[in-house]
Amino acid sequence: MAGEVDEDVLTEILARLPCRSLARFQCVSTSWRRIISSDYLRRRLPLITSGVLYHDDTHRGGDADSGRRQRQAYTYACASGGVGSGGGTAEAPDMGFFPRHDTSTIIDGCNGLLLYYSSRPTAFHVVNPTTRRWAELPPPRARTLLSVLAFDPCASQHYRVVCFTGWLPRGATIEVFDSERGAWRDHEVDFGLDTDAMSATMHYSGGALHVLAYSGHVVRVDLDTMACAVTALPAPVSCRARAGHCRGRLRFASSDGARLRIWELKDAAGGEWALKNEIGVSDVVPGGASQSITFLFMAFHPERELVYLWSPWKLLAFDVVERRVEEEWVFGSEKDGTHLIQVWLFPFSRHLANALA
Repeated sequence: MAGEVDEDVLTEILARLPCRSLARFQCVSTSWRRIISSDYLRRRLPLITSGVLYHDDTHRGGDADSGRRQRQAYTYACASGGVGSGGGTAEAPDMGFFPRHDTSTIIDGCNGLLLYYSSRPTAFHVVNPTTRRWAELPPPRARTLLSVLAFDPCASQHYRVVCFTGWLPRGATIEVFDSERGAWRDHEVDFGLDTDAMSATMHYSGGALHVLAYSGHVVRVDLDTMACAVTALPAPVSCRARAGHCRGRLRFASSDGARLRIWELKDAAGGEWALKNEIGVSDVVPGGASQSITFLFMAFHPERELVYLWSPWKLLAFDVVERRVEEEWVFGSEKDGTHLIQVWLFPFSRHLANALA
């Protein structure tokens, strides 16, 4: 069939299909698989925008008393159309293919994969909503205190699950599951800072976890060597602060709900940061400063000067160069008591399609 269609025409057709269809169509023929796996098609496709929502069921009034089954506290949602589509709505996909969905909880996610945990019996599962595949992990040996999923769909189909199992005065004991090896390994890390200063706000990029510390630092934990590097931040760390990468450089965002400041790390060795942008509510919503409107920083675009802001009940893609909202997606509503707590922007790639295969 592929031989009857010009390859350029076929590429144009494939670029307009949903990512889930592309994952299935890799099996049509070797030529289709080659085209779908190519970096050229990946660059043509819009980034996938998805996130995890927290549902405050106190907003649901008498639903809990009526005997109807309550929904899960955390759900996954994927925005229609992806980045570049002009926006729209974000819908929760049917997760019925994963048999433990109703008895497990989403505890983390990373670039298209979700980490589920269930306590009775204790089990970790990694789920790929795009391809509707899932895998159960062997149980870690120690009780876990905090678990993080690490996956880069541009680099490999393999992922890691990092479980912090104990706290040391200036570090931690951890177990790391590597899907390539299919086993857990014990490690001990030295943060280089007092553990009490460490936050649970982490960002995965380039094979490392970047952990914000309330002492005003970011700690880079290399997951290959477990070596840690500490860099001073240009502003205090609050619950609204976030780290991320854009064009391969580490950035730091600090917000008070009405004003957002963004710095970029110019020199890791010297700890030199440069202020890139400053955004106010009135930049995002004309007249917003007088309307008690606030926003939360959620994520950086990995390649463009876009930031993603949560302003109930929408996710806004704001162009910091043009100073305008480029796209927006509706995630839940105030009536639902829905809050967006994590956002990922990632490409469809052969690694995403083959993860958990």
